Amino acid sequence: MFNKKITVLAVLFTLLWTAGAQAEIKEGLWEITTKVEMKGVPMQMPATTVKQCITKDKPVPKSASDDYECKVKDYKVSGDTVTYKIECWGKDGLMTTEGKTTYKGNTFDGTSTTRIKTKGQPEMQLSNKISGKYIGPCKK
Repeated sequence: MFNKKITVLAVLFTLLWTAGAQAEIKEGLWEITTKVEMKGVPMQMPATTVKQCITKDKPVPKSASDDYECKVKDYKVSGDTVTYKIECWGKDGLMTTEGKTTYKGNTFDGTSTTRIKTKGQPEMQLSNKISGKYIGPCKK
């Protein structure tokens, strides 16, 4: 259950980060793959792939997790590279994510680091590798 929550949140961060950088990418349907590695845990979590329609009016779908309230604290676009910081608060604690991605036409690649501070637990660190590809126009 905990690993599933971590994966959902990693995907959420990816979607938030993509939305913040929408000026640099094409409007339309994107396939976004996130590979999460947890520091100190030898078991690999499987990659997660989602399809998201990114538009100016609706850049981020509703989160699958209502347990956290997230806010993009900082993002910068410099050429084809985007850097960002996200903070999320919830009853379980605080999560912060810092990342960087580079767009190349119909694709992007990036990395991010997420730190999770949960009450009564040692801090956890996740490393995320993110890639995306433009699929085409959004289906109506």
